[in-house]
Amino acid sequence: MITFDAVTKRYPDGFVAVDNLSLEAETGRITVLVGPSGCGKTTTLRMINRMIDASEGQILLDGADVKKIDPPTLRRGIGYVIQQAGLFPHRKIVDNVATVPYLLGWDKKKARDRAMELLERVGLDPKLAQRYPFQLSGGQQQRVGVARALAADPPVLLMDEPFSAVDPIVRTSLQDELLRLQSELNKTIVFVTHDIDEAIKLGDRVAVLRVGGKLAQFAAPKTLLSEPADDFVREFLGKDRGIRRLSFVSTEHLRLRTDLVVSSSSPGTAAASDGLLMVVSEDGRPVGWQGRDEPFGTYVHGKDSLRAALDAALLSPSGQAVAVDAEGKVVGIATREALDEALAEAADG
Repeated sequence: MITFDAVTKRYPDGFVAVDNLSLEAETGRITVLVGPSGCGKTTTLRMINRMIDASEGQILLDGADVKKIDPPTLRRGIGYVIQQAGLFPHRKIVDNVATVPYLLGWDKKKARDRAMELLERVGLDPKLAQRYPFQLSGGQQQRVGVARALAADPPVLLMDEPFSAVDPIVRTSLQDELLRLQSELNKTIVFVTHDIDEAIKLGDRVAVLRVGGKLAQFAAPKTLLSEPADDFVREFLGKDRGIRRLSFVSTEHLRLRTDLVVSSSSPGTAAASDGLLMVVSEDGRPVGWQGRDEPFGTYVHGKDSLRAALDAALLSPSGQAVAVDAEGKVVGIATREALDEALAEAADG
């Protein structure tokens, strides 16, 4: 548990970066700090590991005042991931990851074994271990940065806009990887971003900060979207916050039509009023609309959100989404009518 108790950061020239901040980052959860430039997100993060010291108030790490902990000792127990990874250019990847274990006095073999284990865990080919940072892509470097932060198995992980310097496709992949790792490791993570979509996707709880470091709202993403505290939060969330809310609506009860699915080995066994049938392969995977060269979108039924189903439907000119199971096999078609029903129910809820 990380506790901010009336924390203020005031600089000698009188500038207040963080103003009377009180919140708790729960153990084993992801807490996201989000807000416009100049709202004190990074300052707040850096006060946890004492790269910046608070002017007033207390920051407690599992009940211990961080100001009473020697800074190098404190930092060795906290993983830290920054934008563009911050890797040592003259060190091989395996030694970059092993940096903190080396500082803790681990022998070289143990530290490198741990590094190799983590490279695989973050989804990197072990062959990359002998390369240097400049030989890796931006996304690969960020994965190395995450591996390095986890090397000594710290209970706390601080992440300062770690994915903002990569392209959108890589960024989505890194976000998914972080969520996968967190499901296995259950670290206490404080994550800074300026991107509300990233905050909503990653955060168990989200702190929205105003310029000047004042807390505007601290809530679970679903609550944030449905009950913004004031006009500032409402405007920061954007005019499409209703669409974002669909990320928290399950597709479990979305009505599907199985009569619109035909096998490639026996076409024509079903009939649709508009002639639109989804052909599946012998192992049940989607092939395409029968007799039409048109795109289609899929979502994982019961796992993906209603927003994902709607995105899938928008990929098809028919406005219908192809529902698949976890193995990618078609379980039915979500028609426009079924999606409209689900959207209406979500609005009522």
